[in-house]
Amino acid sequence: MSKEIPVVIGDAVAGQSSALRKRMRLLAGDLAKYTIDLAEALLQAQETHCYLQWGFESLGEYAALELGVKPRKAQYLARIARVCRDAGVARADYEHVEITKLRSITSLSIKDTFYNRDEKKHEPMVEYIVHLIAEAPELSTAEIDEEVARLKGLTGENAMLTRSYSVTRSAYENTIQRCFESIRKRLGSAGRDETGKAKEYTDGNVIEALCAEWNGDPRNFLEESDCSRDQIEVLEESNVCRESRALDNVACEEVLREQLQEPGKPLVVRAEE
Repeated sequence: MSKEIPVVIGDAVAGQSSALRKRMRLLAGDLAKYTIDLAEALLQAQETHCYLQWGFESLGEYAALELGVKPRKAQYLARIARVCRDAGVARADYEHVEITKLRSITSLSIKDTFYNRDEKKHEPMVEYIVHLIAEAPELSTAEIDEEVARLKGLTGENAMLTRSYSVTRSAYENTIQRCFESIRKRLGSAGRDETGKAKEYTDGNVIEALCAEWNGDPRNFLEESDCSRDQIEVLEESNVCRESRALDNVACEEVLREQLQEPGKPLVVRAEE
């Protein structure tokens, strides 16, 4: 039988890992003041995978259980530090920018390109990232979000929409959540994140796949009934109507309106001479 080989960690590496862990605890204690410091520390932990040595399966799990930081926040803080570093933006040039703005800007990938329709050429996305970070203090969050959406091609029909619905807990846990898990298994992996971990499809992706499957099945749509062959019942016309229709066949030059309106006066029709 094969035996598991224990991972041997050098004293120096173990000491650095322990010091990093202790430092992150202190930084998380005053997150408002040390946000960028914690972002850089989280990036270091992410790239060295030292959280595995601490008994956690992911950076998000470690952040939530030990630092009291939500997993999603830990991920985007580490991403801010990584994108700014890889884009060549010095800390002094971005640490004064609001985290909300940095989160939006660094959702762009430095590996991507943007097709400039005016110049008719592809341009490195990293140039736009650097420019947006430099201009961020003068721009509103809405303006930055709009520009980021444009660079991602999420405009017009591709613009992202947010919709919210309320359901009971039992409906979500027993019906919706089970359905979503089944759809995700069928869709498979949505790629890999920065740590190499498989990403799941979002709820929006799942809903789109579910609705597309429903719309693609003609059995889910009832055809409209054809009323063209239905027999229409015609009411019997009154004597007045028949008499007035008979007058249409009489060649006459003029019928006095006053005579038609006075029932006691005979109708005079002059024949052609």
